[in-house]
Amino acid sequence: MQQNSGKRLRRREVAAGLIIILVVFSYITSLLLDFNFVSPYASLQEDLAYFSDHIQNQRISSWSWLGTGLITFSAVPFFLLALHKRLRRLHYINAIFILGASAGFVLMGIKGLGLHQNMVQELSVGLLQADEQVKYTLLDQFKEEQLFRRMGSTAVGLFAIGLSFFRFRLERFPIFSTILLLLSGPTLIFFNWYDPDHLIRTGAMAGIMIGVAVFCVRLINKGLTN
Repeated sequence: MQQNSGKRLRRREVAAGLIIILVVFSYITSLLLDFNFVSPYASLQEDLAYFSDHIQNQRISSWSWLGTGLITFSAVPFFLLALHKRLRRLHYINAIFILGASAGFVLMGIKGLGLHQNMVQELSVGLLQADEQVKYTLLDQFKEEQLFRRMGSTAVGLFAIGLSFFRFRLERFPIFSTILLLLSGPTLIFFNWYDPDHLIRTGAMAGIMIGVAVFCVRLINKGLTN
């Protein structure tokens, strides 16, 4: 009976590791497809002109973030099932962070698709003829989209910090992951709000993705207590 229970737990660990790795790859894909048309060195007219020339890229980016949010949400039950017998509360807290990241990216994708639709409508009547209020409305929609990005990424940073604490509760949690997550999580949160375009923020995101991936490889191959 105990052997069967151990096999079920290993299957859950493998499933959780695979789905979280899928989330990691989805997040990386969304970052590669990410579209930003606002530049500190350009005027509003130039920003919108660039947007209109690359409007399909913005649409692809929005769908990608929406898909990332949904995949992230699907990881929650696998994460909880794999760890509910190993931890008392910490995995529930981390599941909340996963849900926060999912909500942020889903809302970001929805806002982005709404922005795309409004931009298409403005292009159909002529963007150059649009008044300044319409242009600033489009810009405000983009800022709302970016706000949800920051919220989702902040939840990713919090998840990284929470996941690093597993080191103190689980016997075989990778120390390499612990260091990366503990350093990259707070860094990502800080630069999310201080300077989202800073290269250090990109490095922090990469550190979190690597740390999570190493954790998942350990989870898949050997589990966390054997």
